[in-house]
Amino acid sequence: MASAKKYLFLIPLTLITIHAFLMNGHYYVYQYLTVGTYLDPIVAKADPSLLKDSLYVHAVNRTRVRLCIIDDLFPSIYQHFDFETFAIVQEIASLFFMLAGIFALTKVISKSSPAGYVATLLYTAELNNWTLGSPSPYLNFFHHSLPYTYPLMVWSMVFFFQKRYPIALMVAGISWNFHPMCTVFLLFAYFTYSLFNRKEFTTKKVLSCIAAFVIPAFPTLIKIPNYLSAGTSYDLIWLTVARWTAWFTCFPSMWPLSWIIRAGLFLLFFIISLFFLPDNKMRKGILMFIVSVGIMCLLGTIFADLYPIPFIIKLSLWRSTIIYLFLALPCIAYLLITMFNRSILLRFLAIAIMILLTGYLQCFKLYYLPVFICFLLVFVYENRLVISFPSLQGRFSLLFIASLSAVFLYQALFDLGSMRLLVFFSFMIIFLQCWRFLELYRRNVITNFLVLTILFIVLFDLGILYHRGGPAIYYHGRIRAKLDSWADIQMFAKKHSAKDDIFIIPPYLNDFGVYSQRATLGDWAEGSNGIYLDQQFNHDWYSRMRDIGWIKLHGAEEGYNNLTTEEIQRAAQKHVAKFVVTEKPKTFELKKLYENERFILYEVL
Repeated sequence: MASAKKYLFLIPLTLITIHAFLMNGHYYVYQYLTVGTYLDPIVAKADPSLLKDSLYVHAVNRTRVRLCIIDDLFPSIYQHFDFETFAIVQEIASLFFMLAGIFALTKVISKSSPAGYVATLLYTAELNNWTLGSPSPYLNFFHHSLPYTYPLMVWSMVFFFQKRYPIALMVAGISWNFHPMCTVFLLFAYFTYSLFNRKEFTTKKVLSCIAAFVIPAFPTLIKIPNYLSAGTSYDLIWLTVARWTAWFTCFPSMWPLSWIIRAGLFLLFFIISLFFLPDNKMRKGILMFIVSVGIMCLLGTIFADLYPIPFIIKLSLWRSTIIYLFLALPCIAYLLITMFNRSILLRFLAIAIMILLTGYLQCFKLYYLPVFICFLLVFVYENRLVISFPSLQGRFSLLFIASLSAVFLYQALFDLGSMRLLVFFSFMIIFLQCWRFLELYRRNVITNFLVLTILFIVLFDLGILYHRGGPAIYYHGRIRAKLDSWADIQMFAKKHSAKDDIFIIPPYLNDFGVYSQRATLGDWAEGSNGIYLDQQFNHDWYSRMRDIGWIKLHGAEEGYNNLTTEEIQRAAQKHVAKFVVTEKPKTFELKKLYENERFILYEVL
């Protein structure tokens, strides 16, 4: 009986996995990410008659850039199973182990099971927007390796903070086989921690950790020399391609100010949360990890923007912010739980912050967060503030309500979604009053609280999903039962073209090969892989993009849509492309084969 109770946490984790999957949706590929580029080489290996003239597929095979151990299995999986179904099953399994890892990491850091559950609820697709460097912490799309690497990284950190260092390094060694680059970030964090705790790491312990890592990592370690020997020449075109296509990951000077402000607010909230942890040693350990991330980001800035070094740019060091995010969730969750136990107003604030951070309520705008952070500090340090400003005693709650009302009034006058947000605030007030009622009567308090919390989440989820029209599950080109126009044009292209035909598509779009299984002249997503590929690919890709109008940074859409019919015909003849795609309202005076509400497919005669 006692042993059964130890595993009761699996029930809420399973329910939270279902909640997360439905609320965050699933995309086979994603228009604004490069994840679809992993599929074309898999398809080409599964069926060599496809994508024979793909510049990108040839470069991937030539440079041996794929180190993921499972990449060798994907072509066989693709041949014998429906790959989109496989991607969904993979995501759900990865999501469960990821949430279990976040729960365990939070318990180790904060010693609080409630905080662990809150941390798992905070793990949403919105995390992709709360930091810089595009680490994509929440994977609601197919990716060749990260669904395996991220859970392993989190569990490695669980063992590391438990001071079970050999086991932590063994798990990191397994992770290395799926994504060496992300594992390097984690190893550097471990190394930084060991420098601050040299007495703890004896020679014997260090050697045992090295052995624990090397043995499971060996299958991929032996591939590293071949990988490093490929594509070692770099020039100005290589750097230009990198800036044009990988700026959002590697070049901080090119990031919009709005991104920096958003990430800065989340960082501020994390720092505040960190100092609420009860264990001072744990706090110092987390700070050492954050210092390591800061060092990597600093190097990634200096040697990308100021003194470009291709090897450093290839490491994409800003993606190390994934480690900071994994540590931020437990700290923030513990602070929210601490707030919830203090007063009804702080409960309102805790729930509001949690919903804002999850991103489920899109009408809950970013400008609420500075107000919430400010009043969080006010309520925490209320006693000290009253000593300095006696006239404010008993008025902080009124100030919070007035400030929240002012921000809400601004949204009502100048922004959208205020009525939906008002409904949510009303719903939250009713929930808190019910909670207060249960506290006063104190009958089956824990059971009633659990039932009430589950009811709140279920009603919230149903409200959001109803407003969206259902879960955003992208499957075989359809989302919410509607055929995606980009998938539609690809499916038609596959039926009405030969396997070795080449298509010209708008270079600001991507993933045309997913359903068409046809080669394209190139796009931005394929170009973003240029930092890992060789000089030949970068020169050819750059030349092709100039032929179809992309001649400056952020100029892909403008350049392509300004092309004349004669110019696109010349590009098609030069590269033996038989078909052209445009996004409306852009048109060419060519023979139309097919069009839908968004795209037109032409044949070049």
